[in-house]
Amino acid sequence: MASIVTDFLTIDIKSKPYYVHAKQGYLQHNLLIAAKAGQDVYENTYNKYNNLPYALKENNHISIQEIFRDNWDDFVAHCKATNKPIRNSILTNVENMINCRNLKKGYLFFECPKCNNIYIQGLSCHSRFCVSCGRKYRDARAIEISKTCIYAPHRHITWTIDSSLRCYFQKYRALYNELFEAVNDVLTYLVQGKSKSAKKRNERLGFISTIHTFGRDMKFNPHIHTLIAECTIDNTGKKKPFTYFNYISLRKSFMNQLLKRMYNYLKENAPKKIVSDFYKLKSEIFKNRDNGFYVHAPQTECKNPKQIKKIVNYVCRYAGHPAMSESRIIKYDKENRMIYYYYDPHEDDAILNENDKIGRQYVTESVFDFIAKLIVHIPEEKVHTTRYYGFYANHSSLDTTHLPKLYKLDEINKMKTTLKWRDKLIASYKYDPLLCHCGAVMNIVPDLCYFAGYTKEDG
Repeated sequence: MASIVTDFLTIDIKSKPYYVHAKQGYLQHNLLIAAKAGQDVYENTYNKYNNLPYALKENNHISIQEIFRDNWDDFVAHCKATNKPIRNSILTNVENMINCRNLKKGYLFFECPKCNNIYIQGLSCHSRFCVSCGRKYRDARAIEISKTCIYAPHRHITWTIDSSLRCYFQKYRALYNELFEAVNDVLTYLVQGKSKSAKKRNERLGFISTIHTFGRDMKFNPHIHTLIAECTIDNTGKKKPFTYFNYISLRKSFMNQLLKRMYNYLKENAPKKIVSDFYKLKSEIFKNRDNGFYVHAPQTECKNPKQIKKIVNYVCRYAGHPAMSESRIIKYDKENRMIYYYYDPHEDDAILNENDKIGRQYVTESVFDFIAKLIVHIPEEKVHTTRYYGFYANHSSLDTTHLPKLYKLDEINKMKTTLKWRDKLIASYKYDPLLCHCGAVMNIVPDLCYFAGYTKEDG
């Protein structure tokens, strides 16, 4: 590692930045200027250059956006030729994702007041399917969940379905509502049951449910993750602990309610043949699954604010993770349209002995198959994949204003500041895009910004 001596301090120069070798003169010159401005400015410039698209490609980073840009038009043509219609929500989200940060669609223009260096930031697409924009959406949702939670122990419950039912959810997307409501039915009955007094008091749990439609192998597998407060509140505002969850009762009740709801929905919306087939399947499931559907609701240590926040944060992050992380993509063969990636089986999580684990699974498949696996998880437009129930519901008549919140207002406000694009780049990639290599902070130039379809005459 070399060093450069300035008028004030000695700066360590990293021997070989990933990208600098590609354009030795220009970038190394800027790095030297940055080094003279200080260690922090140098580190910022170094990280900024190593996150340029070309630099990432040099380091074998493969983006989902790149894969879709190369293959989407041909994939759509293939679907039309094979009579496989694509939902409008998929077409909209994918097109937006492909054009995310496309300067033709608009950009913000920044200029350094000291050396006149410039920085142009393309506008985001706001698609939940986009890797970067989707992350912001998930972070915003996690903050909303955190803001809602009261100061009480919480539990994470996972509700799964029989694999034979998945095809119905894929064909009839409105069945997601029945899945959500089946969970609501079970947890409401768990508290109120046949008790007239509990119903009269409107005693309810507070919980937040999020739907996932994928497993780690990306196969279509709809299931629900629920974050539930271990207490009840009634219409007088009285709070009572509620910590006992009978697994057998939860499993059987969930299976009964879901199958009942699915059958009623299909009777109203599906052809008679599908309804008849489902009725036979329903009878078969009742016959073969004495213990109901798998429901996982482990109790964790939740005695102080730190432990409670830990479980809340875990569920928020888990419920928001995408179907595929780009870091799992090993290779993209553009010429032969093949892709190579891996996943770690969920079953291994509970196994301590390494020899008993299934182990990391490596997948080689065509790009078209890969794209098909990803787009099936795109929800319909305006469908809420996270919903609030009981005393956490927005329309709830139960008063929780007297109960302390898990997070203080200043903590929530601090979380919200991390949603800004500049702060997210600093947090995720360790560089400030507006810190120039000369050490000054760039300013936005409104007259040089561009928004597609907008002119000065528009105001």
